[in-house]
Amino acid sequence: MDAPMTNDEFLAAFGTEKACIDALHKARWPDGFRCSACGGARYYEISTRRLPLYECASCRLQTSLIVGTVMEGSRTPLTRWFYAIYLLSRTDGISALRLSGIIQVTYKTAWLMAHKIRNAMSEADASVLLTGNVHIDRCYYGDPTFDDARQPLLIGAAFNDEASPAYIKIKQPHPSHVHENKRFIKSEGIQAFHEEHTDCCSQPETFGYRKNHSALSLVARQFNAWLNLTFNGIGAKHLQRYLNEFAYRLNCSYREVPVFQDTLAWCANSPVVTYPELIAFKPTLQVPWLVFGSKARWRGAHLSRWGA
Repeated sequence: MDAPMTNDEFLAAFGTEKACIDALHKARWPDGFRCSACGGARYYEISTRRLPLYECASCRLQTSLIVGTVMEGSRTPLTRWFYAIYLLSRTDGISALRLSGIIQVTYKTAWLMAHKIRNAMSEADASVLLTGNVHIDRCYYGDPTFDDARQPLLIGAAFNDEASPAYIKIKQPHPSHVHENKRFIKSEGIQAFHEEHTDCCSQPETFGYRKNHSALSLVARQFNAWLNLTFNGIGAKHLQRYLNEFAYRLNCSYREVPVFQDTLAWCANSPVVTYPELIAFKPTLQVPWLVFGSKARWRGAHLSRWGA
């Protein structure tokens, strides 16, 4: 795998709108342009607007460069979108507050851009099922010194022949799969995870709260530290997308896939998620709103099977 791009290398490669337009076009149509209506390969480029339009030479349908991508409907320059994708593809990711300062947009715009990119990462996560030697374990997000200040989670991994994780998934259980004391996940939650996130041909080995798989426990400690250090804690309503982001980057490293290029490809081929969709109401469960250090602040937070 090629070494990750440095910041200077990224800016040299994608510092202009023209460079970003060319890269996005290639990411959308890696085998060449294809009309979404008739499949035609010949087109005319209309370059009188900020971003080009592509008119099919056969059926005359006009296609915008950003329609059908996470950038659809956005007026933010592509150079800023590309920089945001680059920053979220780095190992530590980035908070919306820091992102807004770096790419010079409002906090709300940065928050929305980051979640749209995370949604593309979630699409990548959903495209792969765990298969083969699968292990599933219960884990937590939150302060380990306070039983009531922890978000119960499920983590699963497909292991390779060297007994190392080859692909992982980290998911919030449905509220109905959490015991009334909000500390333990029912066996139905394990079964639901198996049915939704594995190929169902494998019979996964499961671990309890006192019999943890060491590799999965290490990943759990890593994402806990990342969430607390990078974001100072995450509420349950949007937690799932952050878990998907963490798992996506880790899976890219397992597969030795260049993270920025892969993220760009998913952003270029994933549907846009809107602000109302992101903040839509979800079933509620009392869980920590923010968890960091040795203290927890409580608020009525939202939790669903899908997270955000």
